[in-house]
Amino acid sequence: MRKQNLMLFPPEIAAEFVAEQEGFKAEAYRCPTGHWTIGFGHAQNVHKGDVITRSEAYELLDRDLQRTQEELATLIHIDINENQFIALMSFVYNFGLTKCRTYRLFGMINRGEWENVRTWWPKYCNPDNPVVTKGLKDRRMRELELFFRC
Repeated sequence: MRKQNLMLFPPEIAAEFVAEQEGFKAEAYRCPTGHWTIGFGHAQNVHKGDVITRSEAYELLDRDLQRTQEELATLIHIDINENQFIALMSFVYNFGLTKCRTYRLFGMINRGEWENVRTWWPKYCNPDNPVVTKGLKDRRMRELELFFRC
């Protein structure tokens, strides 16, 4: 699979995978971090009682993924393939840039430390809530499998 600068990928190619990982919620809800969230994990300008259609949620997801791609570009400085791009987009979309800046994982990727990436990727979960942790571990494993798929 051809590798290229991550800014050359259209961000919407990650939409299906991210939407599947996030799940769709038509009504605003509080995510585990306490933020009001709607659609496929959209968390900006969401308020209690907000309702959204699936079509509107995909529009928000596309916009959110454009921002996520820009954030990812500040973290990854090597050429990557399409599967790596989608997996990384899911990871950064889930955690956000602020948290991701502190994670060792991105340095490991930039240095090509692939065994360390395999070891560390699944560790990025919420250890305080067993239900959330199980879901995040499963998500991390799906992302990791995609990242290393040729």
